[in-house]
Amino acid sequence: MLGRVMCLFDRHRPKRERISWDGLGYVSHCRHCSATIRRKPRGGWRREAVDAA
Repeated sequence: MLGRVMCLFDRHRPKRERISWDGLGYVSHCRHCSATIRRKPRGGWRREAVDAA
């Protein structure tokens, strides 16, 4: 349950077996909310920014 609360504050945890390199950085899906997340340069995972065009 704490994991879902942390997702509300954009503090996600990756599915370790699904981490991949996309040429720009590491990406995965959050193990609690299934959002697409990206690893930040100094650590930590944040929701992937989506451009609304």
